[in-house]
Amino acid sequence: CSDADYVIVAEADSQEAFEAAVDEMRRVMKQNNAVEAEESYATVAEAVAAHPKANLCSIAVPGEYALEEVKKALNAGLHCCVFSNNVPLEDERQMKELAREKGLLCMGPDCGVANINGAALVLSSINARGPFGIVGASGTGIQHVAAILHEAGSGVSQTIGTGGNDLKEPVGGLMMLCGIDALEADPETEYIILISRKPAESVLQKVLDRISRCKKPRVVLFMGCERARIEATGAIWAENLDACGQKALELIGKSAEFETEAQLDAMAAEAVKGMAPEQKYVRGAFSGGTYMDEAVHAMEAVIGPIYANNPNASPLQLPDLNKSIENTCIDYGEEEFTQGRPHPAIDAGVRKPAILREAADPEVAVILLDFILTPPGHPDPAGYVLDDVRRAQKLARQRGGRIAFVASVLGTTADFQNIDDQRRKLMETGVLVCSTNYKAAQLAAKIIRLKKEIG
Repeated sequence: CSDADYVIVAEADSQEAFEAAVDEMRRVMKQNNAVEAEESYATVAEAVAAHPKANLCSIAVPGEYALEEVKKALNAGLHCCVFSNNVPLEDERQMKELAREKGLLCMGPDCGVANINGAALVLSSINARGPFGIVGASGTGIQHVAAILHEAGSGVSQTIGTGGNDLKEPVGGLMMLCGIDALEADPETEYIILISRKPAESVLQKVLDRISRCKKPRVVLFMGCERARIEATGAIWAENLDACGQKALELIGKSAEFETEAQLDAMAAEAVKGMAPEQKYVRGAFSGGTYMDEAVHAMEAVIGPIYANNPNASPLQLPDLNKSIENTCIDYGEEEFTQGRPHPAIDAGVRKPAILREAADPEVAVILLDFILTPPGHPDPAGYVLDDVRRAQKLARQRGGRIAFVASVLGTTADFQNIDDQRRKLMETGVLVCSTNYKAAQLAAKIIRLKKEIG
């Protein structure tokens, strides 16, 4: 197989079911190939000639080929949404310098979420339209805040994903700056939201200077950036993703609903009932780095150090990804898990084995999960793991204990998986479902702390 090949695997209960699945896949592929034959072009120039009104190109070639294809699209006058990852930083800078020169957007590389003029691109959830424009270096962060706005009855004008490396020093925040310019000029955007991990220091100052000149109200979440530096620009500072959504809604007289401390305390008190004395650790299995970072930071202040596979989340690096240590969180969207296969937001099987592996440890008290809804993703990500959850619960009971599953679901009621349906399936299986990832992490920490207190 080459890097561009796909392998389709079917797991079936019988030979008959397997052959039916193969026949159906062949039918779908034949149908898709017929459509592709009508809309297939050898070059960007040919595609532009056939569709002269198109102004955006989505690019998802292997990383080593991305620069060449992006240049072709930009030179043809197209904005770019670049899903390709593993693109060298020097290539990314070249793309974005060319885009800036031509007055175009180059979203990405590694841009997983964007919503332009109501069109959900790549992995973005379906969101209602509204007055908020978002520029973010975190796809999950963008999607999270947009979902909060949607659920509160508002929505987004545009969401511009920069890719996770944009605010690193070699790239220089070029697309964050261009994104601010674009939203400030966009008549449908009344308010601007900026989301990222804390930028490199030299980049941070450039971005803060641009924020201070922005004429529209803005809410800024740069995780780990000092509040005083954000507020000195005239922007509204947000501590975390939940607060970012809440403070944005306050600008239009609305609010979001999250679990209260009292509600989380009551859920934790119920969860520890029936746990064995040796159960004392939390294991987090995440679909993306933003949520893992947020969860680790929310929990470590309550339960102490947490091992992880990403240095942005914790200095305690996990030496063996197949063997958790004490309190551990793993981002299954990291490259060591996604080389040669889709991101876990698309391929739910990437993370699936973690549930029973962590449940096999008799010292585990809590398994913390996130679920991300996306149009190209699994049609039923919650339902896909329910059998494993039940088996893990049974395993814990057979040992004389009880495992608390805690989860959050990111998405909207407009997503075809429907966030309400996904939450319901989890709760019916005994999973403690919280409104957001941050609240789920708080609950997990409360359970571990309470369990430690009672022994």
